[in-house]
Amino acid sequence: MRFSDAATGAVLIGVALAVVLATLSFPEMPGQNYGPAFFPRILGAGLAGCGLLLVGGGIREGTARPVIALDAWARSARGLGTLALTIGAIVFYILASEPLGFIPTAFAAVAALMIRLRGRWASSLVIAAVTTLVLHRFFYGLLLVPLPWGVLEPLVF
Repeated sequence: MRFSDAATGAVLIGVALAVVLATLSFPEMPGQNYGPAFFPRILGAGLAGCGLLLVGGGIREGTARPVIALDAWARSARGLGTLALTIGAIVFYILASEPLGFIPTAFAAVAALMIRLRGRWASSLVIAAVTTLVLHRFFYGLLLVPLPWGVLEPLVF
C-alpha cells in the first residue's frame, strides 16, 4: 500500500503537532536544563520537518499519483499475514508486558517477526535476543525508563 507523499506528510505534521501539544502538560524538572518533554519535542520537531519535506515533494509531484495505491504485498495472503502478525505483536506487547516483563515480551514479539520475515530460526532468535537486550539497556539503563520486570523480578531484586 502506498500513500502519496503529500498525504503522508500531512499525517506526520498532525502527529508531530499532537506530540508537542501533549508535552505542554509535562512537569519541569527542578535543577535540570531539560525535563520529560525534551525528547518528545525533539521527535515532534523531526516528524514535522520530515512531514514538510514530504508535503513539498508531493506538491512538486503533482496529482499524477493517487492518494492511496495498493502494492502487490497488500493483495497477497503472505503480506496480509505479516501485517496481521505485526499488529498482533504490538497488541501482545501492550497486554503482556506488565505481567511477563519487558525482556520476555519484547523477545517473543521480535522473534516472531524476525522468523516470519527472515525464515531462519537460529539467527532470528539471536537477533531478537540482542535487539531486546540493547533496547532494554538503552531505555532502562540510559534513559531510566521504568520497564516492567514481570516474571524476572525475583531474579533481579
